[in-house]
Amino acid sequence: MLAALGAGSAHGEALRLAGNVWPPYTDQRLPGGGLSVELIRTALGRAGYQVDFIEVPWERALLGLQQGSYDMANAWPTSRRLGYAVYSRPFLSNRVRWIQRRDDDVVSRGLDSLVNYRLGLVRGYAYGEALAGDPRLNKGYAANFVQAAKMLSAGRIDLTLEDERTALFHMRRELKPLQDAYRFVPGEFRVLDLALIVRADHPHQGEIIAAFNRQIEAMLADGSYADVFHRHGLPAPTSLPR
Repeated sequence: MLAALGAGSAHGEALRLAGNVWPPYTDQRLPGGGLSVELIRTALGRAGYQVDFIEVPWERALLGLQQGSYDMANAWPTSRRLGYAVYSRPFLSNRVRWIQRRDDDVVSRGLDSLVNYRLGLVRGYAYGEALAGDPRLNKGYAANFVQAAKMLSAGRIDLTLEDERTALFHMRRELKPLQDAYRFVPGEFRVLDLALIVRADHPHQGEIIAAFNRQIEAMLADGSYADVFHRHGLPAPTSLPR
């Protein structure tokens, strides 16, 4: 305990973790602030760091990283952030899947197979350049997944796209009256690895990344990684993405 207190004192002020409302990963209404927040807090807490979670719109979180208002976020790797953020090793994977109406029978074999469908996407979501830049696709935009899912059940779109855990989270809550109206298209659109990102100009960014990587590995080995998943009612992966 004395070692942890000494480490925390040496590290100075609490690290500011910024994120948008993205259940079950980052959401102040959830235990521990969400699955990702609890994993990050636990791992860095074991290394003597204090982590404060600040919930803001995603674009503001990224801007805050660039301007130094925030220290960290969790995000999918992208070359656009390499100039102002440093990535940890991935600490979980996101399976991003198409969702259709229950009675439809969509088969997805890449973007070519989706040209004739009306796609409902969430504004500002990082789906990837291939989807965002394909002019053949009939894309409409919603403010969030719940809105897109309601458009789907009403027949205004044919498909929407979301991380599997996030989709199931909303189907069991806000969309519960409609949950039987949906089913996932077989397979996945993408599997994306989620990492901790630390602003590149943070004076201790190398130490933070190294400590996080080390402690996540230790949590997987001692079972505390799985415990966090189980507290959020989710099955735990048995290994980390590489």
